[in-house]
Amino acid sequence: MNQHLSQIAIVVDDYDKAIAFYTQKLHFELVEDTVLSETKRWVIIKPRGNGNCRLLLAKAASEEQSSRIGNQTGGRVFLFLHTDNIQRDYQNLLEQQIPIVRELSQESFGKVAVFQDLYGNLWDLIEPTEFTNKPVPSSAIPQFAPTALEPVEKSYKTVLYISWAVFFLVLTAIVIPLFIWLDALQKNWIIFSTLGALLLSCFTVIAFIEIGFKNLAWALREKDIICKKGWIFQDTHVIPFGKVQNCVIQTGPIGRKFGLASIKLMTAASHLGDISINGLKQETAEQLKDWMMEKIIGNESN
Repeated sequence: MNQHLSQIAIVVDDYDKAIAFYTQKLHFELVEDTVLSETKRWVIIKPRGNGNCRLLLAKAASEEQSSRIGNQTGGRVFLFLHTDNIQRDYQNLLEQQIPIVRELSQESFGKVAVFQDLYGNLWDLIEPTEFTNKPVPSSAIPQFAPTALEPVEKSYKTVLYISWAVFFLVLTAIVIPLFIWLDALQKNWIIFSTLGALLLSCFTVIAFIEIGFKNLAWALREKDIICKKGWIFQDTHVIPFGKVQNCVIQTGPIGRKFGLASIKLMTAASHLGDISINGLKQETAEQLKDWMMEKIIGNESN
C-alpha cells in the first residue's frame, strides 16, 4: 500500500482575501487558481519548500459551511507548519501583525509558537529538534562499576539434588515395569540404550547443578535488581523497577522443608518475560517482595 496526504481543505469566505493573506503575509506559494463556475474556483496554495501537502481554499457555499470558517477543529490547533528557521518566520509574524497565541518556546520536540490566521485558525509553527546520532568513542563510555552479587542459600543445592532425585526415581518406577511387561522392549540394545540415556541425563543434571549453582546470584540496587544464572550460557538480567509489574513468592514442598522460597518478577519487557530468583531464605524473599511492591506502587503513582 502506498498512500499519502495530498491536500487539506480550509473553509474561507473569499478567495482573493484568503490568497492575499497566505501568499503575502505568510509567503505561501499559489499553486493553482482555476475557475470552475461563476461562484466556485479551485485554489491550491502551499508553503514554500519541499513539502508535498497542499491547502485547498474552499469558499463557504452555505450558512452551515460559513459557521465553520476559522473553527474547523473546535478551538484546537488546526495545522502544523514546520520550518527550518523559526526565528525568521516568527519575526515575520510580528512584522505582519499576525496574532501570536503562544510565544516562542523551547520544547522537547523543538522550538514552537502558536499563531492565528485571518480566520482564527490556530497554527503550530515548529522548528523540530534536529535528529543526531553521533558515534560515541569507546573512551567516552563510563567505566564499569562492578556490583557485589549475593549468592543464593547453600541449602538450595541440596534442594536441587533432592528434586531431581525424586524425578529420576519416579521415571525409573515408570520405565522398569514397562521393560518387564512388554516383550518388545526386552532386547539388549534397547535396555543398554535406555540405561545409557539415563546415565547421561544424570551426569548432565549433576553438571547443571554443580556449575549452575555457582552462577546463581542477585543484587538489589537503588533503581534496579540484578539476577544472574546459567551454566553453559550465563545470563545477567538488570531489571529496572519501572519494568516490574508484579512479584509473587513461590515455594515448593522440598524448598519449604529447608526454609527456602523463590521470588518471581513479572516484567513489562517482552524480551525478558518473567524472571525468577531461586534459593532465597523465606524471610529474604518476603522482604524483597515488600520492597518491590513499594517500588511498583511508587512508580504507578508517579
